[in-house]
Amino acid sequence: MQTGMYAISEMASLFNVSRQTLIYYDKTGLFKPAVVNEKGYRFYSPTQIPLMRLICMLRDLGLELDEIDRLASTFDISEMTDHLRSRVQALDEQIAGLKAERASVQERLSFYDEAVYWREREGKPELKQFERRFVVFEEFPGDIERGRSMLHPTLMRAILRMRALTGTRPMRGWGAMLRREALHSDDPIAGAGSFAVLPRGVEELLPSDPAELAEIGIEVLPEGTYLCMSRWGMPYEPEGIRAIVACMDEHALQPVGNAFDFCYLDTTSYDESHQEDFCCIQIPVTLQM
Repeated sequence: MQTGMYAISEMASLFNVSRQTLIYYDKTGLFKPAVVNEKGYRFYSPTQIPLMRLICMLRDLGLELDEIDRLASTFDISEMTDHLRSRVQALDEQIAGLKAERASVQERLSFYDEAVYWREREGKPELKQFERRFVVFEEFPGDIERGRSMLHPTLMRAILRMRALTGTRPMRGWGAMLRREALHSDDPIAGAGSFAVLPRGVEELLPSDPAELAEIGIEVLPEGTYLCMSRWGMPYEPEGIRAIVACMDEHALQPVGNAFDFCYLDTTSYDESHQEDFCCIQIPVTLQM
């Protein structure tokens, strides 16, 4: 035992690190023992404690060992503060990224909660309040027969445009938008297309002028009262929209915007009972005077 020196186990205990950590620091040159005796035992002097204390603090701050070695070997306050400011900036960016990821997870969770809500109310019309929402809209091509081969590629084009605009995916859902002027016509699907719902807070990135929004293919679902009805069926089939329009007329309600047929369960959920999507049509309405 070296007089006044710390054995490796004592130094490890003092800083609550493992012996293997100190051995690794020795091998990399980050923190070498003061003495290695003829038997290969490592010993550390009390004057080495401040350096090890600094190393542990910087490690707890998330710095890499090569960064710690450089900063500790030529200690300079200006260099240290510059590096820590950069570290704070990097952490702020990570926090912002995690907050955005959490928001996306929460939006998808809310989407599935809505799916459960509408499953429990299948076929039952309901008036419901909604906040203002924004969607990317892509009209169905007129030269393709209405069906899945039209629906899915059109939706993906809307999602790609959404990715280009916001860098996000439609965690809040998607579906088909049906034009207000076609709702009472012989072909309520005329002029329809796919939409992808933009994330909350996206209005900060979008122009406020409705004409400018229309130019980039953004449709607004106004805040207000919506007549809603869920059912199993495909958005390009007219039966669903005709049923809710009949309900709307029966109760003297007037549409004040386009209809939005939200898809809550698609092909990925098909089973022996259902080979169609589970959707909920939402139409902004007001009472006819």
